[in-house]
This record gives sequence, structure tokens and C-alpha cells, in this order.
Amino acid sequence: MNKIVLFFLKKYSSSPKREWLRFDSIFMVIGIIISVATLTVALSIFEGYETVLKNTILGVNSHIYIFKSGEGNLTKQDVEQIENELQEYENVENTSALIISQAMAANGNRIKGSIVRGIDWEKQELPSKYKKYVVEGTWRLDDENSAVVGYKLAKELNLKLGDTFKLISPMNSKVTPMGLKPKEEIFTLVGLFRSGMYEYDSKFIFIDREKMAEFNSMENEFTMVEVKLKPDWIEKADYIAYTWEHEFDYQYQISSWVDFNSNLFALLKMEKWVIFIILSFLILIASFNVVSSVSTSIMEKRTELGILKAFGASDKILQKIFISKTLILALLSVSCGQILGVLLAKFLSWQKFFVLKGEVYFLEEINVQFSYISWVIILAVSMLIVFAASLIPLKNISKLNITNIIRKT
Repeated sequence: MNKIVLFFLKKYSSSPKREWLRFDSIFMVIGIIISVATLTVALSIFEGYETVLKNTILGVNSHIYIFKSGEGNLTKQDVEQIENELQEYENVENTSALIISQAMAANGNRIKGSIVRGIDWEKQELPSKYKKYVVEGTWRLDDENSAVVGYKLAKELNLKLGDTFKLISPMNSKVTPMGLKPKEEIFTLVGLFRSGMYEYDSKFIFIDREKMAEFNSMENEFTMVEVKLKPDWIEKADYIAYTWEHEFDYQYQISSWVDFNSNLFALLKMEKWVIFIILSFLILIASFNVVSSVSTSIMEKRTELGILKAFGASDKILQKIFISKTLILALLSVSCGQILGVLLAKFLSWQKFFVLKGEVYFLEEINVQFSYISWVIILAVSMLIVFAASLIPLKNISKLNITNIIRKT
């Protein structure tokens, strides 16, 4: 950097009241801080929402799902073949067969639709995080008719730990002289399941897999095999599912979490960057204060500028002085805005008086996450806008008439 530029930057830094604490400078700083903080909060919430939603979906449903091709369910022989084959794959962490069915859960006059999952809960490691998500009671389904219920569903049915409720399955109705009679069974609530996602917490019921087979009349049959992949392979689940279908000679229909949720996450990414572009206009609006501040500074220092030009200082050097001064102030402002945004986002995640509607947003709590990439993007875009804005009034320097300025002094 030119010595003249460094000299004047040091001079301005040594007199902050005169240079940095002027009204126009303060107004510019406040505008940048508020706009950057708003942008930081928005991106933090979007990234936190996307991450928690993804972790919850994968925590409840695992990564790859293997069904029987065409109609019908997997047989015991199918499950044994699949599990034996997958044991040899280095990208597989564990597997488990389960039975899934829809049923009505009833307690007195209260009836709610539910999704019943028959799981092999005795397995030490399950593909899902079932054991982790049981927050009250026990995850153990020792008793034949014990069940773990989503906490929202339990609340809607007015159930507490130890209460009994009825599961009704219209799909397993029996023909009687009085007409069709749905299959009914009494279960005892032993645990409450809470994943944080409304869709699961308001519908899921977990029971022992053998009891589920009996309740659904599915002896030695299974709905699907869940497969949990090792962490390095999770993002490639759709490709792995595609290759497995070929390796199993298309005997089974194999899908991944990407197949079921790719549209949702693509939409979230698009919304995040649309919000980023829209809120970037706040920084653009704040940059008008930059134009005003630099213009005012040039007018106030026209005498000094005229003298410097008389001594041979070029317009380029004088412009560098103002650009450097503005960028230093902008860098401090943007950094303060980002720090303020992080603090505000953290506050929003801690507070309890405002919660999301789970039935609309899937999740009920505001979650935040900060990534270095977003931090750098916000910093770069903000500085670029400020730099572009500071160039506009610098044209006035070349228009200064040295003779008139010196005469007036």
C-alpha cells in the first residue's frame, strides 16, 4: 500500500472522534450491522432447520429400505438372504427387518390414526435411533402387549405411562354374522417417543415385532428390511440403492432416504438462497449511507485534497485513501453484524415463548447452525456491495478545481 495512503489512515485512526464518530459514519455503521445481522440470523435458522430435519428423518427411518418387488411381503428366507449378503458389504453398519401397518389407536372416546411399527427391539444396534428417542418410561418391550407411543399421539389420546389403549386394524377385519369386525388388541403404554418431528411424534407406535406379526396376521412375513450405512456413505445412499438392485438381480425394490426426501431438501436449499438474495438488498439499501458518508467526507476534506493534488498526488492515490478508510469501517461493521446475528440466533433457539407449528413446519423448535461457508459468503457479499457503493462518490475527487480551493484557503 502507498506510504501516503498509510500515513492518512494512521492519521484518521488517531482521531476517532473526528473521523469515525461523525453522524454519517455512525449511521452507515448501524445500517450495515442491522442488515448483516438480519441476514446472518435468517441463514443460521435455515441451516439449523435443514440439518435437524435431516438428522431426525435419518434417525427414525434409517438410510436404505428393501421391499419385495411387486405385491406381497418379504418372507423369512428373503430376509435371511438379504442380511447374509449385506454382511459382506463394507459400507453397511447394521440391518433389521420390521413390520409396518396402519391402525386406529383408541382410548375411550378418543380415536386417532397411527402407524404401527413392529421392531426387533432386543437387537443391540438398530438402524434407527429408536432407543435414543424414548424420553420417558422404557424402550424395552418385554411384555407381549407393551407399546411405545409418540408423545404427541399419547397427549391427544390422553394417555400416561401405564395406561392401556386399544389398537384397531380395519385391514385385518374378520367376517362375522354381524358383518366385518376389525381386529382389536389392548396394549399398555410403557414409553413415550419424542423425535422432535411432529409427523412422527403424532403418529408412531412401536410394538414387539413378533406381536406385530400376530396382530397383522403376518407369520414369517416382513414389510421391509432397514439398512443403516456407515457415515461416509450416507450421502451416496441413492447410488448404493441403485447398484444393490442390480446385484440382487431385481428381486427386491430398493429405495433410499434420498428418493423419499430429495424434493424436500432441494426446496429448502432453494428457499435458503432466495432468502439470502432478498435480504442482501438490505445491505444494498444500507450502502446508500456509504455513498452519503463518503460524499460528505470528500466535501469536508476538499481543502486537504486540493493541497495534496497541488503537491502532485494523483486522483488514484486520493481515491485509495477514502476506499481504504471505508473498507476498514465496513469490515468492522460487518463483523459486528455477524456476531450480533449469531447471538440473536442463539437467543431464538433458547427461548420458549415462540415455537413453530409442528403440523406446518414438521419441527416444533427453532434450531440454528453456523457454517464457515455462509459466514464467508455473507462477509464477501457485504464487502463487495460496500466497495461498489464507495466508488460512486469518488468520481468527485477528479472534478475538484485546485485553483479555486487554494484561493479560498
